[in-house]
Amino acid sequence: MSKWMQIRVRVEPVYNKGFAKDFPKLYAVVVGLDNSLIDQSPSLMDLVPLVVRLSQEKELEPGLSGAIEHYGPKIVELHRQITEAIGAWKLSDAEKLLYELEDNFVSFEKEMG
Repeated sequence: MSKWMQIRVRVEPVYNKGFAKDFPKLYAVVVGLDNSLIDQSPSLMDLVPLVVRLSQEKELEPGLSGAIEHYGPKIVELHRQITEAIGAWKLSDAEKLLYELEDNFVSFEKEMG
């Protein structure tokens, strides 16, 4: 690695209508945890730590609790795999895993009730 420069690869959000409209239930929950996300569109990768934080909450609505129980571990594991793939410059693998992460977040949103 260069002493004064570095190459970075990052995941950036791309929503059709914006995070709040594409994932309205998830948006409502995460802005309750972090109000700095109001009017923001974080990437789904950036939301994984908030899913972990939600999983540690004691009192959750049944739909949210069930969705976290069902999809949370897979979302966290995909986040780890994506981070590793990006770090190893296996960007094709990372992209495939991003599609899987998106699918899990879509299902998570639907299961929230």
